[in-house]
Amino acid sequence: MSSISLFIELCWVAWVIYWVAMAFATKRTLERGGFFGYRLVAIAVGVAAVAAGRLLHLSSHSHLWHTTLALAIVSDCIVLAGAAFTVWARITLGRNWSAEITFKQDHELIESGPYALARHPIYTGLIAMGLGTAIDYGRAFGFALFLALCAGLWWKARQEEQIMIRHFPDAYAEYRKHVRAIIPFVV
Repeated sequence: MSSISLFIELCWVAWVIYWVAMAFATKRTLERGGFFGYRLVAIAVGVAAVAAGRLLHLSSHSHLWHTTLALAIVSDCIVLAGAAFTVWARITLGRNWSAEITFKQDHELIESGPYALARHPIYTGLIAMGLGTAIDYGRAFGFALFLALCAGLWWKARQEEQIMIRHFPDAYAEYRKHVRAIIPFVV
């Protein structure tokens, strides 16, 4: 394992530690929804991608490319930028955050910081982290996992938007007009 790959793993480990530590500082949950849906979507897409790879005779060990030092540095930067974006979003969201699809007591509609750039900036950052990791890994299996991550986050974002529309019908409709869901100014 190269020190470049080790850097990416350390970014993920640090991110998980931060996320778990911050999970204890949230508001009381009033409404919960969609616990299994996005997980099932991610699993189904992951299984389908791996099956397609098998049909194409791609092994989880076969390289799509060998990662050069320059590509490794770029992938490190993508992962680090994604991690930083998720942390910025988590700090901005404050005690409204939850790992699950929830509506909190005294929930607020956050439209500042990274939420002025994307409605789901944590997912934006996770997608960047997943993409950087897949690029560094350079294998079809890594991209299958990345695709599964994207599918699960897309499903979860849709469910979260339903809760936000129900609780902030006018404000959230206006917010959606001006701010893209995942990729700032694009999607």
